[in-house]
Amino acid sequence: MVFISCQDDEDTDIIVDAIVSAPGDLLNASYPNTQVRVEGQGLSGLERIILDENIEVGFNPAYISDQAFIFTVPFDRSTGSRFGVQPLTFQTSRGSTTIDFEILQPVPVISSVSSETPLVGDLVTVEGEWFLDVSSVTFGGEAIEYTVNSEESLTIVIPESATGGADLEITTPGGTVSRYLEVSLGFTIVNISDFDGGGVRQDWFSFGDVGSFDPNVAGGPTGNFAQLAWEGSTENGFNGSSAGAGENFLDQSSTNPTEAFIEIDMSVNVEGAHVAIQLNAIDGANFAYNLIIENTEWNTYSFPLSEFRNNFGFGEVVEGSPNPSNVNQINVSIVQNDTPNPTIISFDNLKIKYRN
Repeated sequence: MVFISCQDDEDTDIIVDAIVSAPGDLLNASYPNTQVRVEGQGLSGLERIILDENIEVGFNPAYISDQAFIFTVPFDRSTGSRFGVQPLTFQTSRGSTTIDFEILQPVPVISSVSSETPLVGDLVTVEGEWFLDVSSVTFGGEAIEYTVNSEESLTIVIPESATGGADLEITTPGGTVSRYLEVSLGFTIVNISDFDGGGVRQDWFSFGDVGSFDPNVAGGPTGNFAQLAWEGSTENGFNGSSAGAGENFLDQSSTNPTEAFIEIDMSVNVEGAHVAIQLNAIDGANFAYNLIIENTEWNTYSFPLSEFRNNFGFGEVVEGSPNPSNVNQINVSIVQNDTPNPTIISFDNLKIKYRN
């Protein structure tokens, strides 16, 4: 009779084959505060994980098998955390093993700005995340003055050369983030909806003979946008999209319609698309500006309120109306009795402006 002795798992040397992380199954690399999966042999009995020779990494020993376990990549600049390739050591009572592990710098994030419509020369505070090792800040492609206050805040100065709205871009080794800012050049500007979370109206819905409506389409020139489609239905005889009524957009001193403008970015799927920008007022009046769009590419359109017609755009221009200070709702619609079928409107960055 022959007896064969088997070595107990507890005596197996620790071996780490790979550290796998989402997204894209990154190998031996990950972003801060992200869970990773360690794969190998002899992992049971793990006692310590040490990153970059001095940072203790937390883990739950109750969830470790001999072949795999998970932990979260720590990152705290106050304790010495850094980006780049660094040693990661796994220790058990039987020994240790060290592999090279890379902490990747995330793309910076802009969560808010202190003013959506700053003036030339204004200081604007930008809040967000991962403002680390900032290499450049530009506005409209031009390098501008900035101060990094912390990993989550920086301050910029709107340049004297600004001639209107442009993209603010912040670049770090992790990548570039962009945010559109509308520089006020003698106007009071109210951001109604930008479909990226900004604006005084955000909960858009559709009505009437709409074929489909999506207020959160990705991939527009400045981020998310809304898309409205009419596909031939005539059941109601009208259609549109809106974020509903609310408080007046402008103050009570803004009464001259020749000084007020609706501005909107739009593209359409077909030449000849017939679009209506409708205004509702607190006194029950309604007006609209109807236009036929011949260019299918994205363009910025600006319409003076003095050219809006009453009776939903099918009436007449009335001198002195609509009163801009009374406007509290804007709808974007398709004139379905005079437009190709189907007609699809994409729109973004809806504003009302009043010349001071």
